[in-house]
Amino acid sequence: MRTFNFTHAGSCKIGMNMRALLIIIFAGCAWAQKPGCLIQPQSVGPVHAGMKAAQVRQTLRGVTLKPSEDADRLPTLIVIREGLHTMDLYLDSARDKVQTIRVYDETCATRDGVHPGMSLPDAAARYGRLRTLRVTNTESREFAEFERQPDWLEIQVGNGNAGIYPPGQRSTTNYSSGAHIASLWVHPNKR
Repeated sequence: MRTFNFTHAGSCKIGMNMRALLIIIFAGCAWAQKPGCLIQPQSVGPVHAGMKAAQVRQTLRGVTLKPSEDADRLPTLIVIREGLHTMDLYLDSARDKVQTIRVYDETCATRDGVHPGMSLPDAAARYGRLRTLRVTNTESREFAEFERQPDWLEIQVGNGNAGIYPPGQRSTTNYSSGAHIASLWVHPNKR
């Protein structure tokens, strides 16, 4: 039978290394999960579908909520935190309840780590091969669709400038090297 002799200095060194490793692991987990702004099927951080506009104001203290409309005249609340446009909250026709959430904030991520600002190859590493990039007729919004992308999530990559489109076409699988996620759309009722 083998016996091990540890000196106090040796065990302290091991203990310090173990603590450093644990700190790195916990910090990495915290960064990947982004617990302050987790994007889920029904919510983004503390904001969830069905929430009344007054509840959003109470929940998101310290931000500016600016009533607006998109190009299709859909009512929105623009969320501005520390001068940065972080989210658009699309409201129902009564302008009362949150229906859809559009996220621009790079610190918000899905459980898979997908977030605004992420490159398309990095998103493909999480959601599988890119099926298509397509440009919509309305506002020329450009969306990416991946093999394993959740149904409730839409990935906007720009306004027709990320993909490399053949003349006259509105869909492709080719994109520029700098193509990245511009925003994530959470559609809770799309599941």
